[in-house]
Amino acid sequence: MSAMVIFGLIASVALLFAFAMLNLGKWTVDDYPYQILNFIGAGFLAASAATPFNAGVFFTELIWSLFGLYGIIRIYLDRKKNTAQS
Repeated sequence: MSAMVIFGLIASVALLFAFAMLNLGKWTVDDYPYQILNFIGAGFLAASAATPFNAGVFFTELIWSLFGLYGIIRIYLDRKKNTAQS
């Protein structure tokens, strides 16, 4: 099994697990694990779409990964702000 296939499998598990936890009410979009798994999963899927290059999947997953990174940063800044106000 190639590295790209392994990346794709890890990514699929990460994204599906995060989606399941969100829909089962175990996590919210304000939980680090949800955003981290989206960031990593989408990043790995983008990498797996690089060879052979699949533009649609690559750019979708790249943008999804960036939204995950945004979510991580937003959670960090919100928690930092709330801690400072306490």
